Amino acid sequence: MSTAGPKTEIRDFSALQAGDKVSITRTITEQDLDAFAAATGDYNPLHMEAEFAETTTFQRRVVHGMLVASYVSTLVGMHLPGPGALWTQQSFRWVAPVFLQDTLEITLEVRHKSEGTRTVSLAVKAQNQHGKTVMEGEGSALLLERRETGKDRPIAKRVALVSGAGRGIGAAAARALAEAGAAVIVNYRNSMDEANALCKAIQAGGGRALSWQADVADATAVEAMISRASEHFGRPVDVVVNNAGLASLPRPFADLSWDDMQRQIDVHLRGAFNCIKAALPGMLAQSSGRIVNIGSAQTWAVPPPQWSSFIAAKTALHGFTRALASELGPSGIRVNMVSPGMTETSSLSGVPERLRKVQAMQTPLRRLARPDDVAKAIIFLCSEQGDFMTGVDLPVCGGSVM
Repeated sequence: MSTAGPKTEIRDFSALQAGDKVSITRTITEQDLDAFAAATGDYNPLHMEAEFAETTTFQRRVVHGMLVASYVSTLVGMHLPGPGALWTQQSFRWVAPVFLQDTLEITLEVRHKSEGTRTVSLAVKAQNQHGKTVMEGEGSALLLERRETGKDRPIAKRVALVSGAGRGIGAAAARALAEAGAAVIVNYRNSMDEANALCKAIQAGGGRALSWQADVADATAVEAMISRASEHFGRPVDVVVNNAGLASLPRPFADLSWDDMQRQIDVHLRGAFNCIKAALPGMLAQSSGRIVNIGSAQTWAVPPPQWSSFIAAKTALHGFTRALASELGPSGIRVNMVSPGMTETSSLSGVPERLRKVQAMQTPLRRLARPDDVAKAIIFLCSEQGDFMTGVDLPVCGGSVM
């Protein structure tokens, strides 16, 4: 059973400096020797029996050397570096005996400080009431960092932008975020009616939503959207789901122009760049943010023929995701990707039914993805459950790629 000591404050390591010094004074009593012997089992008669001690050259009981050294532990643990410090090394020399009723002044001084290891080198000296040094030496102590256990802001206290949210995966993501309590910006480029209907549905269910038309490839339009949304909801946009895409049909490379490539890059990569760039100052200001880029499971496997522009844009977005995850992680911003397989959305309207069935039968779960499947993965990455995940790419494809 342990007994708690006095309430203490953890010392700021940055405030420690070479030359800092602290001392305590202790008078050694009979009770101190009895307590030390009981704690250590050291009942050496030189320390504990007056009659025996009188037969030695000391002629009186000598105090345990480690009892004197234990006062260094008091200094390290309570004064310098102080609470939260761990005494890691010592080298002491007992240069004169200490006797009962001696009064000692034990002094600790910082000789060197290492920021990288959070350690200090210490000089130790103990003197008796006559000014005679009885113990001296050196040691080191480590000041531990307190592990943060506080939880980050939950989804319910966040403002989320979902680009291309008028329909399909974007609409499912916006709906799921709103159901989780986030305020949602339903971005669209052409799907005004669908976006407005989604906002009304979210609001009817008690959620908060704002529809906003903007081409994500236009940085000025995106900045205006982020600024207006932050004013509207009264806090920064700190969740960005980059879902906006561009309808694409298979095209042989021989027939592909650079403009075709550029259009895919502008929406998938530049669009994500613009949305993140506009929202980043608000995330940095509060040291917290969630970014989810929507990729494609097609980048995980052998690329399908004639989809080079789409595959190039999504692969670039994957590299962008990983680079930002590495750069922004220390600022409390997590950047991840969700890569759906073939998903039951309106974009599949031009895909032959036979091909869709073949794809479903080749998938271990024997069906295509649904928008809600993808939305659930997005919610996971934006929630507390995904707090220690960044730089990941989750394939939501029923096992078609592994």
